[in-house]
Amino acid sequence: MSWPSNSPDLKQIEHISDVMGRQLRVQRPPIHNISDLRDRCLNIWNNLSSAIYQGLVASMPWRVEAVLRAKGGPTRY
Repeated sequence: MSWPSNSPDLKQIEHISDVMGRQLRVQRPPIHNISDLRDRCLNIWNNLSSAIYQGLVASMPWRVEAVLRAKGGPTRY
């Protein structure tokens, strides 16, 4: 199958990174140093719901189809 290998729509880690970033922004107290950031990122990563991963995997057929239809252009994903 040929499709744009660099399409952000097919990179699941981008979506996980977005989820993690949203969770980081609402945490209190504020992050004061790199050690706090690392610890919080690891905590979020280790506690992500398996439903997030399952949803991303389940959406791959539609993502691939959308990227192919868009000929590598932007999609709603």
